[in-house]
Amino acid sequence: MNSFVDEIYNLALNDSVFSDFRLMKAYDFEKLDFPVNPPVISFGSEKYDRMNFLLGYDIVESADEKAVVNIVTDEKKGSSFCEEIAKNVCIRLIELDEGKNIISVAVDRCVFDKNIFAYKIKITFGLREVVLKAGEG
Repeated sequence: MNSFVDEIYNLALNDSVFSDFRLMKAYDFEKLDFPVNPPVISFGSEKYDRMNFLLGYDIVESADEKAVVNIVTDEKKGSSFCEEIAKNVCIRLIELDEGKNIISVAVDRCVFDKNIFAYKIKITFGLREVVLKAGEG
């Protein structure tokens, strides 16, 4: 996991906006409670293949790794609740990014995952390449 993801995760841990959520790192493989309560926000990174996108996703960016935040909510709350959380989380994480390392944001559609009986949404943050290079080591 790159250092930016660790940094933003640690900032979120200490931020009151995230106090009603369960925060975790994506690669810690913690078990989720059923039903998903409180909502879960996981922080991770992933590499992507530019060939998966038809148009527009990678015009500005030259890096091949993204910071990824996944949000999972109880099915009883509905998709609009999941989308509202994603909006608030997205705005707050951009505010916490004091170094202005985030250069783009892509938010997937909220979908119902029948395997975990929960709604989930994925937010992908494109990062300045210098941030990614600093995380290598």
